[in-house]
Amino acid sequence: MRYAAMLWAGFFAAALPLAAGLLDDEPLPELRLSSGTVLKMASVRGYAAKTALVKHADGAATVAYADFPAEYQELLATRRREFAGQPTAGAEHAGGTGISDVSYDFPPAPEVQAPPADGPEVTLSGEVFVETHDAGSLKLAGVRVSVYSKADYQRQADWYYAHPWEASRAHTRNAELLTKAGDRGAAMKHFLAATEIAAIGWQLAAPAAYGTTTDAEGRFTLKHRLAPPYVIVAHASRTVDGESEHYRWALLSGQIGDPRRVLLFNDTME
Repeated sequence: MRYAAMLWAGFFAAALPLAAGLLDDEPLPELRLSSGTVLKMASVRGYAAKTALVKHADGAATVAYADFPAEYQELLATRRREFAGQPTAGAEHAGGTGISDVSYDFPPAPEVQAPPADGPEVTLSGEVFVETHDAGSLKLAGVRVSVYSKADYQRQADWYYAHPWEASRAHTRNAELLTKAGDRGAAMKHFLAATEIAAIGWQLAAPAAYGTTTDAEGRFTLKHRLAPPYVIVAHASRTVDGESEHYRWALLSGQIGDPRRVLLFNDTME
């Protein structure tokens, strides 16, 4: 699934982009939360009523505002107010309805069942890359590739559509209301937030029992003991001209021809 925030870019030419990181547009090498948790290469990608969506080196997390270090509280308070549910100027043009709070306070994703202790071992080898208009064939390094049983994957998908996806829809509804009210800058912020939680929300799911990370050439090798049907899952993103592009793969075992050459690219993208 490819979520391209540029879809509305022309329409919202005067809008300000959502900040990609805590400082300027660069991820922090290390974000140490008040709880003691340390997130590597962390950037705030969305704001809700009580929590922020943080992308980091190992995936994503929703973080309560109070858990951020003191030096970011003022900045976060400003960003938070921009997304708070409140009547908007000209709300009468949207039927008298103001925007609503969006919540990222999701319940925990379902636990993944323990993998079998025995059974035949399966080796999967392949590559993750995208064919682009601007950079040709782009090999994607550092991408997490995971394998779920089909049943476990379905439980994670059900959780995703009930929670992160619904949060994305709430941001989209706010964007539509703000557009009707004539506040294109605020509308663009909610649209971009909808894009981010829709894409990154998959990474809030429970981690698979089997996984690996692609090397500098986008290659991976992964061994598992799951009987078919199983699902190979991967997520990646890149920034093009200040806009985020997100890529997602969820390849069912029955779609794999040669397990020694699993290609996650444009044609197999969800």
